[in-house]
Amino acid sequence: MTLFAETANSGLNLQGRICRMIFTALVQGYLKPGMAVPSSRYLADQLDIGRNTVTIAYQQLVAERILESKQRSGHFVHLSFQIDSSESKTVTTTSKRTTWSSRFQLHPSEQRQLTKPIDWMDYPYPFIYGQPDIDSFPVTAWRECAIKALSAKDASIWARDITQQGDDLYLIDAIRQRILPTRGILAQENEILLTVGSQHALYMLARLLVQEEQVVGVENPGYPDARNIFMLHTQHVVPLTVDQDGILLNDVVNCDYIYVTPGRQCPTGVTLSPTRRNKLLQLADKQDSIIIEDEYDAQILVQNTTIPALKSLDRHGRVIYIGSLSKPLAPGLRLGYIVAAPELISELRYLRRLMLRHPNLFNQRVFALFIDQGYYHAMLRRQFQLHRQRGEQLVRALEYYFPSWMIYPLNGGAACWIDTQTDMDCMLLVKYAANFGVFIETGQPFFFDENKHRSFLRLGIGSIPTHQINEGIYYLSKAVAEYKKYDVNF
Repeated sequence: MTLFAETANSGLNLQGRICRMIFTALVQGYLKPGMAVPSSRYLADQLDIGRNTVTIAYQQLVAERILESKQRSGHFVHLSFQIDSSESKTVTTTSKRTTWSSRFQLHPSEQRQLTKPIDWMDYPYPFIYGQPDIDSFPVTAWRECAIKALSAKDASIWARDITQQGDDLYLIDAIRQRILPTRGILAQENEILLTVGSQHALYMLARLLVQEEQVVGVENPGYPDARNIFMLHTQHVVPLTVDQDGILLNDVVNCDYIYVTPGRQCPTGVTLSPTRRNKLLQLADKQDSIIIEDEYDAQILVQNTTIPALKSLDRHGRVIYIGSLSKPLAPGLRLGYIVAAPELISELRYLRRLMLRHPNLFNQRVFALFIDQGYYHAMLRRQFQLHRQRGEQLVRALEYYFPSWMIYPLNGGAACWIDTQTDMDCMLLVKYAANFGVFIETGQPFFFDENKHRSFLRLGIGSIPTHQINEGIYYLSKAVAEYKKYDVNF
């Protein structure tokens, strides 16, 4: 029965696991041609499964001429079934197990990353960022657009495998006319490339542009996946300190590439001031730097901010703009875009073709319809109001239960950045909070130095109902009290 247990994580159903077990027994020499296999009744009893399940598996093995059925005698290994004994012996006795780790050229698993539990929806109080609010998802509007995309006319577009262009021009036009102008950006069709989310965009840019000896500046604290992606391509990734007005420009000196989230900085939520925006562009011109601007969590501010994107101020083609369509709607749809100079977009298109051809064309067409019908911006306006209500509720609760904590303004975003201004290790607090049904994120992974800045938290409000916020912070205060009670170093 050990062979059956070994198939537990194979992803097969019960019948498939039985077939795999029999085949493995043959390969390893436990069964030979002409030998009887256990009866379906006996095997079902031993494995504690239904007899019909075993019978169906045996029927499949008979059809594949691995077993043969003899009337009133049972099932036997088919006489014609042969295993190359020399090959089997080599595999089982003389071959050394492959050591994959010695072949790895990169070790992304060793990088510090943001992790979220699979069961986050089971938490009564999920202060999580980057997950959808199922209750506010515009199901009716999305269904309408999806059905429209299934029409014969539209299906003739998305059903094809477009190896060259790869982008639905209907969606490109919607981005050009409906999305980018709200950020002050004017772009032509050949200046836009669709991606499978912002991370895909970052990885392609790093792969295409960054050389090993070049210096890349990344915000500190900042987006961990951006830092990790650039570190795979150069050892010279330097921190750019962030204050209440965004990055400090002194840190930008001598950077070949500068990665920023100026609309709503990740994770603090601050907006890069107009003065620093202009100075950053001037400095980039002076030292021949390229700026990679990631809108990150600023999409829902589209209708509610007067500060334009850096890209809109760019006069020399030095700013590469990354946006996401799916993040404010449903992150799992994975659809974003890059806006940059035509020659860069052209080369990125060829690189993308080697990676995945193009983003899902059906989703592209649905998104195009969703934007064109006005549903997208209506959704952004609703989300802005919803986040504002939740943000106000969160700040009130935090100020009541934790008056000494430093709370950064949410600025219309979906998460709140907090400095507890204590010696508390928030990586431990996460575990105490989980015992009270509260999910929180530690802020430490956002910093370059993994041994410092353990007193920071990020609380997301995108997936928690407004009426549960105050109660969730109350239980967080209980978790903090438990932490103080049992942590001798506090």
